[in-house]
Amino acid sequence: MFAAVSTALSPVKAYKSTGFNVREYDLIAEWYASDRVDQTGVTEATSLASSIPRGSLVLDVGCGNGIPITRALLSEGHRVIGLDSSGAMLAHFKQNCPEAFAVRGIVESCPFAEGLFDAAVAWGVMFHLNPEDAIRAIANVSRTLKRGAPFLFTSGDVDGFEAKEGKMNGVTFRYFSYSAESYRRILDDHGFTLVDVHADRENNTYYLAKKAERP
Repeated sequence: MFAAVSTALSPVKAYKSTGFNVREYDLIAEWYASDRVDQTGVTEATSLASSIPRGSLVLDVGCGNGIPITRALLSEGHRVIGLDSSGAMLAHFKQNCPEAFAVRGIVESCPFAEGLFDAAVAWGVMFHLNPEDAIRAIANVSRTLKRGAPFLFTSGDVDGFEAKEGKMNGVTFRYFSYSAESYRRILDDHGFTLVDVHADRENNTYYLAKKAERP
């Protein structure tokens, strides 16, 4: 599976899965809780929420402190399970979204049962994953979603296999991406159809995919 994608999208070098070694969000958790209070992504999350039955079980990948995406999903009457690798972020999540569950883990080795969720959201996650981990993430989200379930995520829109660095509150983060066409192929390889790609006013690129109704 990975070899085929690597050949199509070469050059992709060997990467080591980041796992729990990434501590950047632990370092900025307090700043993030106080300074990152905008509503970016809420429109898209609310649109997804309105497309599924009330009370659906939604996986929020990279849920962080729960603001604003988890809170938006809860406000639409859904049940949410958050997944994040940052213990410091999850401490805030428990305060902000006490009615939701959260698990500390990584999407590349998603700990949930097959076909559990009615939808999944991954806001601000995929562009932190190296190319191979991004594929693992999509594969695991597909595994945990029910047939016909939507998957909304953000990422870049160009093939960027070499890490680019940026800073948030003085902490360095690494960024990767695939192009929209590359994501289309990868999603298709894992049982999804790419339904929509668009950018918001802040130039965040959103991908909406749907898992096939049948194998």
